[in-house]
Amino acid sequence: MKRICIIILSILLICIGCQQTPKSSLVVGKDQQQMIEKAQGDVSYPTDAPAGVDWAGRLGAPARYAAKLTSAGGHLTVDVDAPVALPEAELPVARVVPYVFSDEDILRYVHALLGEDPMCMENGENWRTRAMWEREILQLKEDLDHWDEYGNQIWDSYDTKAEFEKHLQEVIAQAASAPDEPEIIPFALNWEHWNVWTKEGKQDTTDSYATVLVLNEDGTASSLTIDRGTEFMRCGLRYMREAGEYIHFPYIHGGWPNELSLTREGAILKAEAKLRDMGLDHLSCAFASPTRVYRGDTYVASAPYEAYWALVFTRQVNGAPHGFTYQQTVEPTEYNTSYIYEQCRMLVDEEGVALLEYESPCVLDEVKVAAATLLPFQKIREIFEKMVLIVNNNADIYSQDQRYHITEVRLSLVSLPEQNGEGCLLVPCWDFLGDSPLIYQELANMGLTSDGSWCYLTINAVDGSIIQRQ
Repeated sequence: MKRICIIILSILLICIGCQQTPKSSLVVGKDQQQMIEKAQGDVSYPTDAPAGVDWAGRLGAPARYAAKLTSAGGHLTVDVDAPVALPEAELPVARVVPYVFSDEDILRYVHALLGEDPMCMENGENWRTRAMWEREILQLKEDLDHWDEYGNQIWDSYDTKAEFEKHLQEVIAQAASAPDEPEIIPFALNWEHWNVWTKEGKQDTTDSYATVLVLNEDGTASSLTIDRGTEFMRCGLRYMREAGEYIHFPYIHGGWPNELSLTREGAILKAEAKLRDMGLDHLSCAFASPTRVYRGDTYVASAPYEAYWALVFTRQVNGAPHGFTYQQTVEPTEYNTSYIYEQCRMLVDEEGVALLEYESPCVLDEVKVAAATLLPFQKIREIFEKMVLIVNNNADIYSQDQRYHITEVRLSLVSLPEQNGEGCLLVPCWDFLGDSPLIYQELANMGLTSDGSWCYLTINAVDGSIIQRQ
């Protein structure tokens, strides 16, 4: 294929985290109760440390950490030149458990995202009106006019321009038979059940989903899909301001300038207002970056795109935030399964929220330790400088030179799947963040840079164990 796709880069991000880990790596602490007891231990901070939540004074953490490291095999080089980001709150150890949306929750989400009295449309293959199809046809014609420039890369499922022209004619024919006005139906949630394939074959599940499609005043349509999962999947929802658009949340942010009149603070305020309407004010902004979403999910320099603020909101407990990285799960072990972090992702522009995805909702079950006792930074540094050269070091395994660029060191909460349980512990951890080597090179080839949200190593700040993200 000729195109360079942002989604492919996202897959690369995931694959990097799935590489084989050498047996000499430090194993995630298996006795979580022992870890909790350690977090409850007597404060071992320096006697002259200032009162309050001055983590720099408590832990002896510098404002900036720099190091140059080389692995035993000589193929892995780690360059660290990073500010040390510290929270402004006590860091707890807390337990959260998966949450299933109630009927009241769902109605609140519908009203917050679609309006108090939504004009619902029949959700099916032919929901578009003629005007909706005509807007799509105009975009397809533009792609055809620029076929050699970018159209063939956006629509690489069509091998030739003639094949794409045939597709366009089929869409034009479909538009001709579309209604001028949609049929408005009463609001209802028509739940359907997912089915899955297992080794026993196709199976029905108790997991259900429903989609609401509404007509907007400007003649466009918005959609809201809600998943209620308890068996094979987790709950979640996805809202699109314009249904059927080629829009996604990009996990690669190429250092784009802000092309909107909307500031970072303004975008966050818009998003926070929407979350309050939805009753999700336990979430706080953990990531904000200007971004572009290219038509066809494909980066081509001359292709059309829309500019947004990309925002990620994560849970906070007693003012302590859950950190954001590109890796969204913790690697499964012999005593638990993969655990997707609770997270709300948004694309926001001057008009408001264009895309909202809320994944893996949880509820706070118990704060086990209100203010955890943490290891001094010097100990964390010693662990990092040893383990970053061992964990996932495929450079020495395959004798291929590789360089890590670590540009931020951050102390925040991280999700740790509960031992032999369905819940999750939020634990204070140190993240060592930077540019993933593969992504760094791919973006460099496109003349772009990332925002350094790839996590090379996560260290439990309580007991010093390594937490493997994936």
